[in-house]
Amino acid sequence: MKNKDKKQETKQVEKKKKPTSKVVKTAVLGTVLGLFSCAIVGLSVALYYAQTSVNTHEAYQRQMDAVYQRAYYDLLDGASDLGINLRKISVSNSKSMQQSLLYEVYNAAELASGNLATFKSNDDGVLKAQKFVNQLGDYSHTLAMGLANGKELSGEDRQRLFKMGEIADVYQKSLESVQKNLDDANLALTDEGALDVFVQSFSSFSEPSFEYPEMIYDGPFSSALENRETKGLVGDEITKEQGTEIVKAKLATLNPADVEFAGEADGDIKTFDYTVKINGEPAYVQIARKGGMLISFNARADLQRAAIVEASETCQQRALEFAKAAGFNDMAVVWSSSSDGECVINLAPMQNNIVLYPDLVKVKVRESDNTVIGFDSTHYAFNHCARNLDQPAISLEEATKVVSLPSVRDGRLTLIPIRETSEVLAYEFECHQNGTYYIYIDARTGEEVNILYVIEDSLGQRTA
Repeated sequence: MKNKDKKQETKQVEKKKKPTSKVVKTAVLGTVLGLFSCAIVGLSVALYYAQTSVNTHEAYQRQMDAVYQRAYYDLLDGASDLGINLRKISVSNSKSMQQSLLYEVYNAAELASGNLATFKSNDDGVLKAQKFVNQLGDYSHTLAMGLANGKELSGEDRQRLFKMGEIADVYQKSLESVQKNLDDANLALTDEGALDVFVQSFSSFSEPSFEYPEMIYDGPFSSALENRETKGLVGDEITKEQGTEIVKAKLATLNPADVEFAGEADGDIKTFDYTVKINGEPAYVQIARKGGMLISFNARADLQRAAIVEASETCQQRALEFAKAAGFNDMAVVWSSSSDGECVINLAPMQNNIVLYPDLVKVKVRESDNTVIGFDSTHYAFNHCARNLDQPAISLEEATKVVSLPSVRDGRLTLIPIRETSEVLAYEFECHQNGTYYIYIDARTGEEVNILYVIEDSLGQRTA
């Protein structure tokens, strides 16, 4: 009996132990599942922040691409102004014209210095190029101030300016070679290695044989441009979400897709920046935060170009249509130039049949399919406003007599900018003598107030 009772007790103990084992196994399994769940949550969070970091980096890259492209093309646009204006001084006998041209050189040099600084290079060639534009700007400003105080340009001044003009040619060629070298290397301005290409393009400035004329002048080494008022920007501040819809509306004729916010720019014109797709290709857009004006649109330079050039009138009409759709009305074509399958059209608003040159808008059209691939309304944003324009004090016939060169066409009334700070009502005459000139005669005083020279080079035909 006792043995039988012991066996029964043993079985009862074993039966009691089995539930304990199940509890332990369940607890272990729960712990494992909990840890696994935590790992999944942690991994998800890590992946989220990693993707957020990637998106932020890509947005930054897009923003910097737009900044570098704008700085480079501004450098390129202003480069020829330096050499051309320095040469104009040698053919002008008017102190007021010399002073005006010197101020233009000063402004162009100051802008070039700021744009060069965007690339943040410590290369000797780039630093010397920046030194050149800084000194040229200060020297020109000093001479202009001297003329304003009754002095005249000396023979030494003219020789020094002529030498600086030769250096300006080297500077221009250096900039022109940047895009070619980038294209050869299949690089964009923000790609790794692009800065090296930019730097190498200025190698001639670091050569020992490269000489600068001695510069002696009063005043600081460099001066900053004063902030300018954006007269053309009206309306309330917009949000970046509103900006997205504005981009779609302003570029409606191009059927934009995948509009994405890329950042903000805090220059004289504060903008929201966006990337878009036009026919599957990326492009960059800047919208003014005040009022939502389209400031710039720039398609990538690697868009296919045409070998066959269509009639420029077709491109001009396309430019007018695009500008009107973007909110720029009553515009007239005042200049058109074709190069390498692309047409650049300058538009200006008209007031009482007077061309308002300070309010210029530029449109670039690809000639193969009349697609707009570039737009810039910076001048319009700064200057456009309602104006009280006086009647001219001299007639067209009287103004014609002031022009020494034969006029190709009848003159017309224009409003032209003077030294970035004032405007003058002037008669415009297109003339020919060893090239094409546009000469401007003040409609109030009858004085020659500006000369533009038409140049043709690898960048196409344009005035300077």
